[in-house]
Amino acid sequence: MDQLHRRRLIGGLGVGLVGFAAPAILRAQEPARPTAFQMEGPFYPYDDMPADQDSDLVRVTGVDAQAMGQVTHVTGTVWDQFGAPRAGALIEIWQCDHTGRYLHRDDPNTDRSRDAGFQGYGKAITDARGAFHFRTIKPVSYAAIIDGEQIWRAPHIHAAVSTRGVRRLTTQLYVAGAPQNEADILLQQVTSDEREGLIRPYTPGTGSETGALAAHYDLIVAV
Repeated sequence: MDQLHRRRLIGGLGVGLVGFAAPAILRAQEPARPTAFQMEGPFYPYDDMPADQDSDLVRVTGVDAQAMGQVTHVTGTVWDQFGAPRAGALIEIWQCDHTGRYLHRDDPNTDRSRDAGFQGYGKAITDARGAFHFRTIKPVSYAAIIDGEQIWRAPHIHAAVSTRGVRRLTTQLYVAGAPQNEADILLQQVTSDEREGLIRPYTPGTGSETGALAAHYDLIVAV
């Protein structure tokens, strides 16, 4: 078990058993490697920002229909390199809808209609324990053009973390077991250890929402 994996395990036990005593222990160890950078991509909605920007991407204000796709509760914790939770961090996510279309005017997949019930972008602020929660859909694979060549991207959610008005991390979050993972051109650019933090299982949720999935990511940012 490598040091980063031990750090996450200890941190998880600390949250479940003794609150946040564990990060004090972690601060005495060597700094952890920050979560791997992944490109922002062309579809961050700079010019197409939705009016509804909350953390529930499955419901859009003013739209009666819920988003198509499998509802997923994506949770996570933002840590610094020494195991301390980062409260007050801005978390942004954006992803395509169930058909593979982004909320962006330059999305080339114009042969299909975008799901008006899917928000496409959301944001949240981490709480005192560095935790965040989004209600979204399980990401899907889609065709992308990279260097003039059409390729299939592995299912992923784009994510960004900012503190004190400065973006500290831009990355992409993947689904364990997705068959496209092994050939994804961007995922192959990070090491196997780095991939561990970006690829997480999507499992049946334990909450009251029938049929929903759950996934959890720990994001480590440099300070």
